[in-house]
Amino acid sequence: MEKSAKKKLTIAILGRSGCGKGTQARYLLRRLKKRGVIHISTGALLRDLMHDSTPTGHITRSIMERGRLHPSWIAAYTWLKLIIEGDGAAKDLVFDGAPRRVWEVKLLDEVMKWHGRPLPLCLYIDVTRKEAMRRLLARKRADDTTAAIKSRLDYFPKEVVPALKYYKREGRLIAINGAQKPEQVWKEIDEAFAKHLGKRWPRASQ
Repeated sequence: MEKSAKKKLTIAILGRSGCGKGTQARYLLRRLKKRGVIHISTGALLRDLMHDSTPTGHITRSIMERGRLHPSWIAAYTWLKLIIEGDGAAKDLVFDGAPRRVWEVKLLDEVMKWHGRPLPLCLYIDVTRKEAMRRLLARKRADDTTAAIKSRLDYFPKEVVPALKYYKREGRLIAINGAQKPEQVWKEIDEAFAKHLGKRWPRASQ
């Protein structure tokens, strides 16, 4: 294994739909740009897939329109493909909305170990269900129907919270209050990663 692999960062951003994962992912990408970083958004990848005129594309579209959670294997496939077939294993990785289940968390851990990389850190952006609902309705995205939003918010405590608890037990969870302005959320994220990673975390001037 290359020595450089041991210095790579893998960050998984989790939180309720509408918590600001995409916004904070952009801050992280800017900070890690000089190191070489890949943004892995399973939501965006699945939205691309839903437009395919294949059986998988049709099923994906139906699931997304109903706001249901995709099976672990297809969500994992989207990011495994980027790592295995591309150069993702050689760069910092920012996961936006994945891994969301304990099964996926353990799979990602296994992939990172196999590549000789440190285990991922989880960034949890915490907002209430009420605040998440307000934000999602305000952004007026095509797949953000009231029924779909409620369905996505319903699965969070059942499916995602166990993954967060797993990361916490492992000492790899960084929780941030997401109800603040995006700039303040990022400030706290920056400080938290600097504290957790020390010299491994690139400063703003780097």
